[in-house]
Amino acid sequence: MRCCIYYRIFGFFLFFLWSGSIAVNGATDSSRGNSVFRTQVVPYLEKYCYPCHGPLKQKGGLRFDTLGDQMSDTDHSSVWVEIRNQINLGEMPPEEEPQPPIDKTESVTKWISSQLRLTQKNQFYREGRSVLRRLSRDEYTNTISDLFHMKFPTGESPKDLLPPDGTFEGFDKTSASLLLDPSLMELYFQVAKKVADKAIVDGPPEFPTEKMRLEFEDIEQSNAIGYLISRLGMNPVDGGIELVEGNTRSYGMLRYPGRKDNNVAPVNGFYRFTVRAAGAKSENGELPVMLVTHSHPDESMERIMEFVIDNAWDSPKEYSAIVPRDTLGGEIQVQLVNETKLYMSQRPGEDFFRKNRELGKDNQFAETIKLAGRKIAEGWGGERSTPDPTKLDTSKYPRLYLDYIEVEGPIYDQWPPQSHSSILFKGDEAIEDLKYARQIFERFLPRAWRRPTSPDEIQSLLSLVEQELSHGKSFRDAIKAGIAASLISPNFLLISEPASDDLRKELSPHELASRLSYFLWSSMPDDHLFSLAASGEILNKNVLQTEIKRMLGDNKINRFVQSFAGQWLKTDTFLSFTPDKYIYKTYDASLGQSAVSEAKEYFRIVLDEDLSILNFIDSDFVMINGRLAQHYGIKGITSKEFKKVSLSKESPRGGILGMMGVHMAGADGIRTKPVSRAVYIKDVLFNDPPDPPPPNAGEIEPNIKGEKLTVRERLIQHQQIETCAACHRKLDPYGLALENFNAIGQWREFQDGENFRGSHTPKIDVSGKLPNGHKFSSFKEFKKHLLKSPNRFRKAMIEKIFLYAIGRPVEPLDSVWVDEVANDLPQKGDSLSAIIESIILSPQFMNK
Repeated sequence: MRCCIYYRIFGFFLFFLWSGSIAVNGATDSSRGNSVFRTQVVPYLEKYCYPCHGPLKQKGGLRFDTLGDQMSDTDHSSVWVEIRNQINLGEMPPEEEPQPPIDKTESVTKWISSQLRLTQKNQFYREGRSVLRRLSRDEYTNTISDLFHMKFPTGESPKDLLPPDGTFEGFDKTSASLLLDPSLMELYFQVAKKVADKAIVDGPPEFPTEKMRLEFEDIEQSNAIGYLISRLGMNPVDGGIELVEGNTRSYGMLRYPGRKDNNVAPVNGFYRFTVRAAGAKSENGELPVMLVTHSHPDESMERIMEFVIDNAWDSPKEYSAIVPRDTLGGEIQVQLVNETKLYMSQRPGEDFFRKNRELGKDNQFAETIKLAGRKIAEGWGGERSTPDPTKLDTSKYPRLYLDYIEVEGPIYDQWPPQSHSSILFKGDEAIEDLKYARQIFERFLPRAWRRPTSPDEIQSLLSLVEQELSHGKSFRDAIKAGIAASLISPNFLLISEPASDDLRKELSPHELASRLSYFLWSSMPDDHLFSLAASGEILNKNVLQTEIKRMLGDNKINRFVQSFAGQWLKTDTFLSFTPDKYIYKTYDASLGQSAVSEAKEYFRIVLDEDLSILNFIDSDFVMINGRLAQHYGIKGITSKEFKKVSLSKESPRGGILGMMGVHMAGADGIRTKPVSRAVYIKDVLFNDPPDPPPPNAGEIEPNIKGEKLTVRERLIQHQQIETCAACHRKLDPYGLALENFNAIGQWREFQDGENFRGSHTPKIDVSGKLPNGHKFSSFKEFKKHLLKSPNRFRKAMIEKIFLYAIGRPVEPLDSVWVDEVANDLPQKGDSLSAIIESIILSPQFMNK
């Protein structure tokens, strides 16, 4: 019966959802497109295409003389795509027919691509107004978190339960990419029930908080002691264990009370991991680095915490981190990251091992025994390795002392949780009747729906509560049903700013508060914003400017950094390919994650310190941690935390194009891909993505048997193909300018990857000429040329943030405003905050 009630409300809200939705009618500014169509496209088609696809003949059932210049019609647009692809590939006109000049072909394909892109954009805006859209997955999760003061452990966040969002031009903020598909409603329904059940609780927690401790010296009394003392890099010492190499683990001796398995996490939740440790520097001053991981039955290892151990051997201290853990965890491991390899490979030992295996396969067991005896007599103990006699004195190397490991959890901020106390605000002594229920929803609903609510809206939820009570449900379960129903309402799921007619109107105070908070915080307004909206003060320009500064200084601005910077810089593509471990031996997963964090931390420092956005092109600093510093060859940085580090004048780093992650995204794990890097630069830095390549164009061919060519040499060969030349001559210089960076972003002077080795390894040549005619011979010169037209980047940055903020692309009528903001930006320090303020105070942002 309860499910029936839920689905009745579910259908009730769906009615309002679809009846309140807004149609999207695009309007195009196509005067220039019409001119090109008449003067260039039609004459081209008449001469080279109509003979086979005109009024007299229609090969393949295609007729081009009836095509107009509008592409909003699906059938017409698909024909235009086919025309572009065929002439790009050089397959039309046929080989035996007269061939068009390459410059005319380029003009036609460029027009087709621009019109297709304009048509696509028109689907995302309506005469300067944003249209109805749902909350993105991140926005939904953040809103639930802020509304209920909730934290989510592993796998239980709404983000873990909802499908990925669609995107437009790289961002998940546009209306057409955030439609509320009916198929999603069942998922929202399930998530809402989970949230309601988590928000209101009964009784004490099933698993109270416990402390579990393993003294490492206790391992000496266990069956593991033989394993420990047999390893060179692990030594029992007074009160604990010394690590020089490898790792130690909990050996099944650390578990939640009453559990029979080796698990410290009886329930999905948050746990505090603490290791009491100390360290000894190496003779050259290197500090030990400790990594704590937690294993899963699937043999994967999940990182818990990593610290540089900077306290002395005789002064151990606690290192702690609170992390979400699930119930699948097993052994806890503590590892010395910068271990010293105390064993060395031994070729004779490997030869003995190999020969012994071959004899054993042939059943020559007597010979295997003889060979084994000879191996011992000659001193080749072990199979493939032997202790390195040059490393017997381990005091010269980083050493880690481990006293104990402790796990505390599950950790509750308070019990009952804050969500429970906030909703059931009168406490356990309250009279649980409909009067109290009304008071609950009068407090809750305006925050959940982010606006004042009417008595009728409150009553609709009270009716549901009353029905639940009539079916014998408890008061708290009935309130949960009302909470869940409010979360599947379009008033919660949608950012609703529809105008009642075709005229643009100012946002209401509450609509402005929501637009502002979802722009900067990816979540609902906080109490201060709600207060300014209720009083109407938020519409005052001076108040709004003060509020912008407050919001930029709040910790929740991290959501803007993670969301906007991650999507703008395409950090999700950084780890698309895993570098070949045999070619790039220094790469590991920790380094890869640091590369992703670097881009976001760099954006954060530019925002926090009000630095010029031109630093994204070139700068005299980097944001790195110890792992990246080692990778970049920058000395003196060992911390796992990211720090702003000044660069020498000779350093090639600084700016987006010096970052490891960008170069990994522009590689396939073995070799660099200049075309991909060029596309990245054009899109990210200039908001000018190139036209898509013809179908099956693929990448340039990798080196195979025969003559080894560098990537540059193969690209130049590729440019000799006439149908490819037009695009590649405009793209390749951007990508080749980055060739000094290899597939994992290390600086190189000579070619690596693809088996280039020895004295014949070719020297990297990055020289080129940009489409504007500027020539360069080095990466530094290339960046200087990019900075010679700063307004190009300023406008691109404004357009990117505008799309993210308002949910629609910049339209032709916005171009004057974009120019004004870009021109004024240098006087405002070229800062991100200046762009953000200009957008928020613009008529485009303040109106619907």
